Amino acid sequence: MFFRYLLFGLSMLGASVCNAAPDCTRPGAPNPLGAEIAQAALREYREFDGHRIDVDGYLSKFGAVESESALLHDPETGLATQDRPGRFAWRRVWEYWLALDKHVDGTALHRKITYVPDLLEHADSVAPEQEFELKALFQTLGEGDPNSRTALREAAVRAAMNDSPWSAAFISYLMDQVHLREDQFQFSPAHWQYIKRAFEAPDGYAYRACDPHKTMPRVGDLLCYSRGKAALKDFGAWQSAIREPRFSTPAHCDAVVEVDLAARKIESIGGNVLQSVTRRRLKLNAARTLSDSHNPERFVPGKKGDCLRDAGAGCRRENFNAQYWGVLLQLK
Repeated sequence: MFFRYLLFGLSMLGASVCNAAPDCTRPGAPNPLGAEIAQAALREYREFDGHRIDVDGYLSKFGAVESESALLHDPETGLATQDRPGRFAWRRVWEYWLALDKHVDGTALHRKITYVPDLLEHADSVAPEQEFELKALFQTLGEGDPNSRTALREAAVRAAMNDSPWSAAFISYLMDQVHLREDQFQFSPAHWQYIKRAFEAPDGYAYRACDPHKTMPRVGDLLCYSRGKAALKDFGAWQSAIREPRFSTPAHCDAVVEVDLAARKIESIGGNVLQSVTRRRLKLNAARTLSDSHNPERFVPGKKGDCLRDAGAGCRRENFNAQYWGVLLQLK
């Protein structure tokens, strides 16, 4: 009888393990939405003709930047085209804000431009920097010559794209492109808000928060790092900080667009990385999770003069992959 109950208990334990809810290490079948998110990001990268960061963190290709009026490329082929006048890089960034505005009303026109009173007249002005919201600025341009008004409005938006960090707006744009609802994704101009929501894990939310050094990335996941003077250096630090009642932190996320397990590499795309839509390559370790080699505390830059004396193997440029990658938002 004892053995019968023992076998029954073991069978029930096995059933409970097999029927356990998916988690970071047992995510289940890939969500088809991941491929759609990746395609949306790749389309933006091709159209923006963005930067490229290689696996060692070096900038290997310089593309368009946020304030340029150079024409964007064809989003399907990535080739330059002259048949779409007005398709400027700064206007594309404005499109990201307009997409976010559909979910967080008023976000676009709350962008601000910064200025210093009398600076044009006095180069040595010591007046404090001030801000002007686009909404208020547009209201002052209601009269006058239509061409002048148009030029000033465009100049104001172009300046605001420089003055407003837009990396979270880019991620929100991708989520809008794949038709996620507000209950599925926390649309926000700040990364920490949708990361926090993933830690809270409400029913129906598209992502869950995972440790990137213990979780295998998949296409459509968001790989995030903390930045600033008080950076959260690992997943445990995020878990602790997220419980604070007034939590907020500077952060950045890329969307994973390719996973090559055989080569132990992934490709990701992020907005406002060196003022562009940028594609980077990152290393995985033997467990197929993010390599510790990207930890900034393990990267020792060379001397400042190295690249001036030797542009070859001895040149140690800045490593743009050396970040505190502390959270992987895994698509459920």
